[in-house]
Amino acid sequence: MTDRTYLPGGSGGVWYEKDAVFGRVVHRPTGPWTSAVHEYLRFLHQASVDGVPEVIGIDSRGDEMVAFVAGRTLAPDEEEPSAALLEGAATWLRRFHDAASGFHPDGPRVWRQSSSNLAPGQIICHNDPGTYNWVVEGDTFVGLIDWDQAGPGDPLDDLAFLCWTAIPLFRPIAAKDAAHRVAIVARAYGGVAASSLLDAVADRMTRASERIAAGIERGDPGMISLQAHGEPARTQARVEGFLDRLPAIRAGVLS
Repeated sequence: MTDRTYLPGGSGGVWYEKDAVFGRVVHRPTGPWTSAVHEYLRFLHQASVDGVPEVIGIDSRGDEMVAFVAGRTLAPDEEEPSAALLEGAATWLRRFHDAASGFHPDGPRVWRQSSSNLAPGQIICHNDPGTYNWVVEGDTFVGLIDWDQAGPGDPLDDLAFLCWTAIPLFRPIAAKDAAHRVAIVARAYGGVAASSLLDAVADRMTRASERIAAGIERGDPGMISLQAHGEPARTQARVEGFLDRLPAIRAGVLS
C-alpha cells in the first residue's frame, strides 16, 4: 500500500494508510519508550478506557502502528473549546486517571522523560493532553492521541496542562471567563478546587519549559522540533503572562 496521508504535529513523519483489517492505521516513529507506552495502552484497553488508540504493532520500517481515532483535533491558537467540550474532556480525563491507578508495572519502565518507578500518589499520566491532542466530534470529546510522552506523574499535572490549552490560560482572555471555565473543569473532574488547579497550572508549565530545554539538550527529536516553534522561550513568556493575570482570575474563582 502506498496511499499515505501525513498528519500534522508531533515530531514529523506521522502518517496513516488504509488497512483491510484495521481500517486506518497510524504509523509513528518509535523510541526507547515505545514498548512501555504500548504496554500501557494495552492495559487501558483492557480496562475499557474509550478513546485510546489501539496498539497494532511495529511495521517493517520499525515505526509503531496504532488504530486511527476518528474525529478532529483542535488548534489552540484559533479555537476555544465549548463549555460542553471542556466538561467532556475533564470527565474523560478523570475516568482515564481512575483506570490508570490500577496499572502497577513489575519494575521500572523506560518512558520518554523518566525511567523511575511510580512514587506514592503517582500514575502513568498522558503528560501532553493539550487540545491539539484531543479528538472531538462537534461538542463531544472522543479521546486522546499521541501517547509518546506518557510517564510517571501527578494526575493534577495532566489536568493543569489541559487547562493551559483548553481554558485557555496560555493567552489573555477575560478573567471572569477564565475563572468560569476553570470552575467547569474542576467540577467535572471532581475532587479538586478551582483555586488549587490554578496553582497547579503555574507549577506544571514552569516545569514544562524546563523539560523541553532538557530534551533539546539531550537531542530528543520531538523537543528539537518544538525548538523550531520558539520553545522553550515561548512557554516561559506565556507563563510570565499567566502569572500577571493570575490574581484577577483567582479573584473570579473565589467570588
